[in-house]
Amino acid sequence: MVKKSGVGFLLGLVFVLSTCSFAFSNPLNLNFKKENVYGSLNVGLTFLNDIGFGADLSGYGSTATAAGTFTFDEAVSYGGAIGYVISDFVRAELELGYQKVDHDKLDYTGNITTAGATTTFSGKTDVSGEIDALTVSANIILTPFRPATLNDLPFLELLPLDQVTPLIGGGIGFVDWESKINTIATQAIDGKEDDTDLLVSIMAGLEYTSSQQVTWAIKYRHAWADTGKNGIEDAEADNITGSLSYSF
Repeated sequence: MVKKSGVGFLLGLVFVLSTCSFAFSNPLNLNFKKENVYGSLNVGLTFLNDIGFGADLSGYGSTATAAGTFTFDEAVSYGGAIGYVISDFVRAELELGYQKVDHDKLDYTGNITTAGATTTFSGKTDVSGEIDALTVSANIILTPFRPATLNDLPFLELLPLDQVTPLIGGGIGFVDWESKINTIATQAIDGKEDDTDLLVSIMAGLEYTSSQQVTWAIKYRHAWADTGKNGIEDAEADNITGSLSYSF
């Protein structure tokens, strides 16, 4: 989840919304059909971007008197969704996801005070701790772009491009998170913070239909969470997943 990359994120969201207007201009299938329901499972990697904090940091039972940045290890993500095909161009999903992210480093110059003990840091130091995050999101998936006829190209003629579909989408929901910090360098912190915050994401990907009921996909997602407080910035993350969907 990084510092606000506001312009790029908003441009992506505007692009999704503008494509939405095109997709919804086509006739929608408003009659419920069981065969339009699908379930999907996904596994991937989450890259939580660096999170900065300012001089007024207060959290984990500690206070800080200078600025710095937390970095994190990549994490395996797990998720599942139940969806419905509204039309050839629009789908709606309810998605549940989970990831556990380990703290990595703290790049910091200044003082941290915990339980009356003050330690001075300068440069990068190790951080022991982890973040557990459970996400729930309502997504709109759009498939307005059908693949061009590329099989005439010699090096692509053996690929089943007519079964590959690009997709874009966006989602809104919440993230329920708990962050624990055990130690910074050799200083024991043993503190935690937790909350439930707004989560917004945009995504893009490719899917391959291997049969009438089975679809494979690879997706890239960028997510922003309104987690900033007490001098700590909001969180952003990049996520790459592979998924398997089955239509009922």
